[in-house]
Amino acid sequence: MSEVRRGSAAIQEAAKSSGGGGFRPFLPAHYWKGEEGEEKYLLFLNEVEDLPLFDMIQYIPEEVGDKTIYQETVAKTDPFFGEKVDEFEKKWDATVRKTNVAIAVELEPVVEVVNKRRKPRGFEVKTIEFERRILDEDGEATDDTEEVTAPAVGYVAQSPNNFFNQISNYDANEAPITETALKIVRIGKDKTTSYQIIGYDELPIDLTNLVEYVEGISYLGDDLDGLLEEIEGLSSAEEQALAIGSVLLEKREEELIDGDRYDELLEGVTESMDKFGNKKKSKKPEKEEPRSRAASRRTRAPKAEEPEDGDEPNEPAQDPEPAEEVKPARKAKAKASKTKTSTKQTPQGRMDDLRKKAAERAAARK
Repeated sequence: MSEVRRGSAAIQEAAKSSGGGGFRPFLPAHYWKGEEGEEKYLLFLNEVEDLPLFDMIQYIPEEVGDKTIYQETVAKTDPFFGEKVDEFEKKWDATVRKTNVAIAVELEPVVEVVNKRRKPRGFEVKTIEFERRILDEDGEATDDTEEVTAPAVGYVAQSPNNFFNQISNYDANEAPITETALKIVRIGKDKTTSYQIIGYDELPIDLTNLVEYVEGISYLGDDLDGLLEEIEGLSSAEEQALAIGSVLLEKREEELIDGDRYDELLEGVTESMDKFGNKKKSKKPEKEEPRSRAASRRTRAPKAEEPEDGDEPNEPAQDPEPAEEVKPARKAKAKASKTKTSTKQTPQGRMDDLRKKAAERAAARK
């Protein structure tokens, strides 16, 4: 295995080389659905130099309930694994795409009317509300549910050619993306897609909702307690936001390189992923593997609308984990203690941890 590629150098190199610009909690995606002019206000929670660059397999169909969503995973041909063949590409005609991954939280502008025009005068973190099931002291699900409020935090998985190259350039030449509200507007469709970046570096961002409702982020799972302890030792909301983003990015990276998840997604594919005829072939596996009884009993969900080339996976970003089984939420402490300190893990240290965990999982499967 090699190291995970990170940072602005990896983004720019990828852009140049391409010739163009039970219940498993999930992390929602921030994506632009394909409509001309669609816009989002985001604050990135990771430094540019911490952003991983992967060779990714995207648009992997997965049946969840009565609908199909699209997932993604790191290709086995990514330098992190260094294998010669990826099974999604070999068996199902999947396309490998260079993709950066980042954590961001959606913002809502606080507007005022100036000359009959609404203009932002600041931003606050957007929140979402949903119900989730409560576990008892033994960890068993009860019939009781609770209303949960969570910050609208999610991940962004986009190309370094038409998206993250602009994000990187803005960070280098205008203002830090971890301190600036960005309005990101989609321009064009399909392969002509580009993005317009508008920054509001002089306007304040109220991060209260991000820290106050951090326990509503169910994706944190067992990492919540450690994160709460860490953010209690940080003296500013900005530092706390970066700590939250760091933990979420590491968890997302681990998920993307997880071998068991890769195999599970691969097993669920039953037809060519070359939906638009780009490879002009339709292949089946060389040998059909016997499917489990559980998989055989699965009912096929209605066919989902095909994603356009260049769009983000069709995940329910605005409908997080209904009726999820979690422990009752505690109130996070928004005010930090100044008696503790926090050390930031280096990209190399994170890569070493990811490689170690991947190796342990691989050894366990033998």
